[in-house]
Amino acid sequence: MENALFEPDESDEAPVEFEGIIGRHPSMEAIFEVIRRVAPTDATVLISGESGTGKELVASALHRLSHRAAGRFVPVHCGAIPEELLESEMFGHERGAFTGAVASRLGRFKLADGGTIFLDEIGEMSPKLQVKLLRVLEDGRFEPVGSVVTQQVDVRIIAATNRALDVAVAAKQFREDLFYRLRVVPIEMPPLRRRREDLPLLVRGVLGQLTEKGLPRFDVAPAALEALARYSWPGNVRELRNLLEQMVVLGRPEHVIDVHDLPPHVIAAPESGEGPAAMPWQFGPAGIDFYREMEAIEDRIIAQALRLSGGNKKEAARLLRVNRTTLLEKLKRKRAQGGALAALLGAPRRPECDAAVA
Repeated sequence: MENALFEPDESDEAPVEFEGIIGRHPSMEAIFEVIRRVAPTDATVLISGESGTGKELVASALHRLSHRAAGRFVPVHCGAIPEELLESEMFGHERGAFTGAVASRLGRFKLADGGTIFLDEIGEMSPKLQVKLLRVLEDGRFEPVGSVVTQQVDVRIIAATNRALDVAVAAKQFREDLFYRLRVVPIEMPPLRRRREDLPLLVRGVLGQLTEKGLPRFDVAPAALEALARYSWPGNVRELRNLLEQMVVLGRPEHVIDVHDLPPHVIAAPESGEGPAAMPWQFGPAGIDFYREMEAIEDRIIAQALRLSGGNKKEAARLLRVNRTTLLEKLKRKRAQGGALAALLGAPRRPECDAAVA
């Protein structure tokens, strides 16, 4: 082929992978820093983000980097288990506790004793189970279904959701006290359309993983990579991974993914700079959280300015064309609120220290 195929940029030595999570975008670097700081603790973590953004990868990384790494990492997909079975799945049951319970069974919490339990799609949990989970968070105790004997476990709890739980709390669909107990450390995963710069790295990483699974090594033609970059990826990294696996399994003998091999809906995606369709968010039936979206945009811009200035707030303010005092006030507020950007800012500083920054 006349055009060069997509190849890694060997001149850029910045790391592109952290504990199996691929990304170099400032939002991902901030998340990696949160993971480094939080993993050694037993703090409860709530990971939010759209489906397919890699929430379970973050939970797994938190476990592997913790002092509980020798214990089990036990995932529970709350949205995939029928409500009437979820309590038994989580807490276990005694023989005869319900129809079909022919033997006693340990629940996921007991299996995770000494390790980490990952409660995915926590927003789908019924109010009854929310009460029981709140007790486990408070003292590590629970009773299996059909038992009066209290069991005690030592488990770190990591939860994830693709719903806006604060909205569910306001609508009385999720307990407020449980929400705040889960959200000790919040981590918000950005959708792929908001970190398009990472797409070439993700493509390279996924193709490498497929090769490790025994599939042939494929390259991506430049035109195909451009088409992938234009697409909005509503299914995020999971959709990208599935598409690339399909392309490799059904691929041509030349072992090259060309633009004509891609599905029509990917090829037909509009240019990233054209009109409203290329904006990095999509309006669903319920609309969007305007203030949350604007806060995320502001976080990204500030993080980039701090990165370019090497952390010098005076220089970052110059790059942002804002008064230095204005920037310091914003940073103070964001540090107090927590979140991904707060990890880059570190612990709160005394006023006299901020005043001394050049």
